[in-house]
Amino acid sequence: MSSKNALIVFAALLPLLSINAPAICAQSAAKPAKPAAAPVETPAAAETASRSQALSAAVAQYKGRQDPATWDNVWKVVREILTQPASIKAPAASLIASNPGLKELGVKVIDAEGARLWTFPNCTECQQGILHWSATTVTTVPGGRRRTPREIVTVVGKAQVMNIPSTIVPYDAHLERTMVLGKDKKLHPGQVHALVLTGNSRGSGAVWLQAYKLTDNVWVESPEFFTAVPPFLTQNLIGKAYFENNDLVLTVGSFKPAKGQQPAGYKIVLHYVDGKFSLDAKSAEEGPAFVVLQFIEAVQQGHLDVAKGWLTDVRLISIPKYAGLNKPSPQGFRLLAMASPSPLISRYRIMVSAKNDLIMDLGKVKQQWAIKSIFIVPPDPLAQKLLGSTPQPATDKPENDNPDEPSVSK
Repeated sequence: MSSKNALIVFAALLPLLSINAPAICAQSAAKPAKPAAAPVETPAAAETASRSQALSAAVAQYKGRQDPATWDNVWKVVREILTQPASIKAPAASLIASNPGLKELGVKVIDAEGARLWTFPNCTECQQGILHWSATTVTTVPGGRRRTPREIVTVVGKAQVMNIPSTIVPYDAHLERTMVLGKDKKLHPGQVHALVLTGNSRGSGAVWLQAYKLTDNVWVESPEFFTAVPPFLTQNLIGKAYFENNDLVLTVGSFKPAKGQQPAGYKIVLHYVDGKFSLDAKSAEEGPAFVVLQFIEAVQQGHLDVAKGWLTDVRLISIPKYAGLNKPSPQGFRLLAMASPSPLISRYRIMVSAKNDLIMDLGKVKQQWAIKSIFIVPPDPLAQKLLGSTPQPATDKPENDNPDEPSVSK
């Protein structure tokens, strides 16, 4: 058939197709749509949902009668949920969302910078927490005649139940690591050496410290990490303990003074050196503390022109003499870091004599530390008690001339 004849036939059939089009559409519309396939629930998803329901039921029973027996039922399910390999890999927020019972219990997840600790501070019957961390194993593949031996490093997520007394409310956790000098000439975290937990006793608020070492990929309690710390700082000390990098910071005393009074709290830094926490005398020679020491040395030696160089207001130079700091004393002086009224301020108490102390506030001016204010205050019994626990700061100038550049303990 020629193309001309084909066009004539198509034109003749076109009216018929137009008439039947509504009927065809109606038939298509009349056909019921195929139902969407229901999602297939996998055995793992069903098991997860079952655990979540079991936890909600146990929590409801516990909230109705809070005692060791009902808590044991809760803990059995909590432990089963949080020790699953999938739970170790999952984000904490996702686990809490899929297990509402955890939120009802008031779970607290503490970031240990490389690990996380699940705790239940609102449940006084709880005597444990669950730690998630990554365990590293190294397997050596022996070499042959034509191949050299090689090491295979495997990282596996692990969970471990940690004993935490029911009288303790956990506060912070940290994995202590060696610091390795990288190719960029900067220090980077290296191998894990210890796990340290901090908390407070219920009621008294006394600081609680617990350290562990890793043995065959199991965390074992190791009190030797604190053998270099004065006993007073780890026994019956009221305050908080938290971490700044590898350093353990103890905040001691009251941080909410009455109106018109200066804060009486102190900040004591325990450095992690050679596998132990200790008070390092050199820490007083860094940053703002170094400025305080240089100012006092200049005042005591009569170099007031030098001393004024550390002040933002030269009129402050007249205050130290009223506390007896204008001349060297046989008893010397002691320097204690205090609670700061602002993140931009560093505060120190200078214990000079039995009658008066000085408090100095320092801040940065053009990236350099300077003394902004000086107060004369009466002696503080808590500070006097801390005298036996803090080292006497040396006034010799350290090798590092830049007070803002940290020193590295070797």
